[in-house]
Amino acid sequence: MIALVLSDIHGDTRALKAANRAIREKHPDVVLLLGDITNMGEAEQARETMGMLAPARILGFAGNWEMPSAQEEIEKQGISLHAKKEKIGEHTFVGFGGGLYENPGRFLHSEEEIGKTLGGLMKGEKKCVLLTHLPPLGTKIDLAKNGAHIGSAAVRMAIEKNKPLLHLCGHCHEASGEEKIGGTLSINVGAAKDGKALLLRFNGGLEWEKAEL
Repeated sequence: MIALVLSDIHGDTRALKAANRAIREKHPDVVLLLGDITNMGEAEQARETMGMLAPARILGFAGNWEMPSAQEEIEKQGISLHAKKEKIGEHTFVGFGGGLYENPGRFLHSEEEIGKTLGGLMKGEKKCVLLTHLPPLGTKIDLAKNGAHIGSAAVRMAIEKNKPLLHLCGHCHEASGEEKIGGTLSINVGAAKDGKALLLRFNGGLEWEKAEL
């Protein structure tokens, strides 16, 4: 199985056209969207964005900048992985979108809600891939250009406690890269609007590589 992972498209037309080309060339079984699909867009922009990624199967969630109608459209389209899990082959994909309360955006949550939800979803899962919009707090992949760490303590705790095979996130555009948290590799895939993406291959093991859009 092959997955194309995209985060922080922010409605960028060039990025969407490049992603469409990547889908036609790489033939992924699923496209994973890690939030901020639009740039404070409403339902129509979310619908158009997802249309550009067809006919690939899509799973994903809203980021902190999605407007309520865009969030609703993602649910309506049946692709939402927010506060849900989905089994694909031998692996279970667990998702949580949005940002943190008292931070910029429209789709925001408390650390308590994030921690409780992820704990319930990940419990007992042996081959789990965790997908969040927010990166784990206190890492090089949540470090904003102003020197502030803008990730989630609850996401980090969920990784430390439940030990997923892999964690993928976005949100902090300038901090794309990877960091080990315990035995789990956590990857900030970077912003698709900046030409960044990730390819995952599930061939018995789990392989990944950076992709340029």
